[in-house]
Amino acid sequence: MYDSSTLLYLCNFDEQFNIDHDHINKLWSGNWTLENENLCKELVSTGLDSEVIKKIIENCNDKESILCIAINSLLSFCQQNWNPHPKELILEEYLHIAWPEDIDIKLKLQRDSEPLYDNILHPELLYLSHQIFTAFYSVEQNLVYLWWCFRSKVLHQRVLDDNSATLYSELELIMAKLSNELQNMQDKPRLQILLCLEIAQTYLIYGRVQKVEEYLIKAREIAGLKLELTGVLGKRTKFQQEALPQLALSSELDESVTRPSAEESHGNSVLPSDVELQDDVRLNKIQYSERIKQSELPSLEQTLCLLTVQYLQKSQPKDDLMLEEIQPYIEAILTQKKGPWSTRVTALLIRCRLEATHKRTVERAMLQCETIVNDKTGVKPTDRLSYLWATGLSPAWTWRQQLADLYLSMGLVKAALEEYQRLQLWEDIIVCYTMLQLRHKAAEIIRQQIEVNPTVKLYCLLGDATDDISCYEKAWEFSNHRSSRAQRHWGNFLFDHKKYDECIPHYEKSVEINSIQESVWLRLGYAALKTEMWETSAKAYRRYTYLQPNSFEAWNNLAKVYVNQGDKNRAYRALMESLRFNYDNWKLWENVITVSMDTGHFDDVIRGCHRIIDLRNKFDDVELLSLLVRAVIQDHKDAEGNSTARLRKRVLELFGRITALTQNKPEIWQLYSDLSPTCLLKAQRLLKAYRGYTQSGNWSNNPETCKQVIELAQNLLELSMKARQEAEEKEISQCDQQLSSARLTGQAVLRAAEKQAWPGTEDIVQQLKELFDTITEYIKSVMQ
Repeated sequence: MYDSSTLLYLCNFDEQFNIDHDHINKLWSGNWTLENENLCKELVSTGLDSEVIKKIIENCNDKESILCIAINSLLSFCQQNWNPHPKELILEEYLHIAWPEDIDIKLKLQRDSEPLYDNILHPELLYLSHQIFTAFYSVEQNLVYLWWCFRSKVLHQRVLDDNSATLYSELELIMAKLSNELQNMQDKPRLQILLCLEIAQTYLIYGRVQKVEEYLIKAREIAGLKLELTGVLGKRTKFQQEALPQLALSSELDESVTRPSAEESHGNSVLPSDVELQDDVRLNKIQYSERIKQSELPSLEQTLCLLTVQYLQKSQPKDDLMLEEIQPYIEAILTQKKGPWSTRVTALLIRCRLEATHKRTVERAMLQCETIVNDKTGVKPTDRLSYLWATGLSPAWTWRQQLADLYLSMGLVKAALEEYQRLQLWEDIIVCYTMLQLRHKAAEIIRQQIEVNPTVKLYCLLGDATDDISCYEKAWEFSNHRSSRAQRHWGNFLFDHKKYDECIPHYEKSVEINSIQESVWLRLGYAALKTEMWETSAKAYRRYTYLQPNSFEAWNNLAKVYVNQGDKNRAYRALMESLRFNYDNWKLWENVITVSMDTGHFDDVIRGCHRIIDLRNKFDDVELLSLLVRAVIQDHKDAEGNSTARLRKRVLELFGRITALTQNKPEIWQLYSDLSPTCLLKAQRLLKAYRGYTQSGNWSNNPETCKQVIELAQNLLELSMKARQEAEEKEISQCDQQLSSARLTGQAVLRAAEKQAWPGTEDIVQQLKELFDTITEYIKSVMQ
């Protein structure tokens, strides 16, 4: 159990309280200055070594003041970086002491050679707070200390240029401890939900979608929130006459759960305006024909709805279906009257990204993004940072980057270039200058920056702008052989020039330094696949699918590697994973049925054939079908040791479907005949096979085809006669008709074969003649 006043130190800014506590009242007021000047000077002058800070905490009688310094510093850091127009903060005045010259903040916060973003303001405050929180937790295993330590590490990851494997390992340990603490918070369900949200958002950074789903479900259960997509008739355009099915979100709250309304928790928050869609055709919102069951969502439930959107974006293929699926969730958030500011802004920015891809909505996306970036209404700091970690809202400079991306997508290249230059986003600047056919200008600007402040990134980007490989060598040397970026750019250059064998060592060095680079693992896997380095490729794809499990291409390529290694069982499992993420790719299904056949998974062969028919409206792989028929007839054991003969009915259904679509493929009719249960059905299907062989009229001109048709005619006559001999009373008429058709077929084959007289066919022609005579006599006898 936790004391309510102590938990107020978590600063979620979502409730009203009335306690006489100076530190807490100050933290919740949004005035995050550092008042204890002497204590602040003492902490900073230690060089911010965690062990030294730990000793200060142990010997200090006023631990709360030290904790408040850390919380104030971190909240001030957030206020500076999550506000597009922050008030000026002079670090020396804020800390009451000059920052120690021997602490290179960029070097201190660098992880796995991944540097800080250039646009991060006052990272010193992040480092100061992180060191204090770490020391606090090592002194006492307390939820408040652990939670703030976790938050500071999450922010640390968010301000780095790329994901860090080291930070992820540290965060995993902390999240495991926090997850255990959930059990001790049974009397604080709102805090439990918030913690689940913050943990899920952290896993989302690293693309661990299964973990995100786990905490999302857990949070929904605690909240008593039920969200369900349903189909409802509605109109999407202004001139639409008839209502069509549309996806809508119904929300339901468990009435037995006590929860504050959004008005109670965030009633005073000034939310950004929702820009209306001003289009000649499309309506601002879908007009549903019936009322949808939607509850007024409290603040945490709105944030849960937002997490669902982010989870779907990360876990689903980026197609029109995913867009349709997440729009109702976004709409549900934006229609709430009150709620957390960060939740609303995140939802609007997501909508901007989605609408940027459509010509009818891209203008609204741009205007909405401009509204958020240019907002100077003075949102209260406490409103701005409430639920910040639970929403996954990125720093304010990325909003401006998103606006620049929108300008670029609309063809406003110069406007985009200005924003990119302001943010020093050199990669995007190169793209703009290339579009303006001024690529040399990009190189010129980067060289100027190198003269002022050389960095590994600038050397790498100069190499990208000039195609000069020596720039990557300089970047590698400049980093003292410790930069994953230098090796990554070097490898990318060689990869783009299809020098796959040369790029592999560079990619391997890059992931050795930072093992969480998804794009590098993917390219390494492909390069090794192309150069037939199977073990390297398998390792790379395995690692990539661990980091990004919802990529069907990676699973498919991993299966291809396993096939080349001779491990078809592992290939089968990889393909099954691939299907989870792309069920509609017929080429993938072709791979599935080929490998499933080799591994004895005959159920999946049948399923795969049906799916290809669904997707392509045909399936005519005779070789594979013949293997399947042979397995059923000869009753092979499948991968689990079961009899394959049990699948005969399903395979017959498959052939029925195939022959309905492909009627002139004689080999398929022959296989269908082999599988058929009665002589009459076998004969009828062989007759259709004969028609397939002879429809062109010149079958007898080819000795091979001629021989095939003679043998087929023999089988046809034998089966037709046997069917008549075994026929029951009710089948006699049908069997007589079949036998007559077979006799005429045999006669036509004999005439053509005798006329051609191909060498090597004499014996079988003679056998066919004798069989024909026998059947002629038999027909006379039964017809009398």
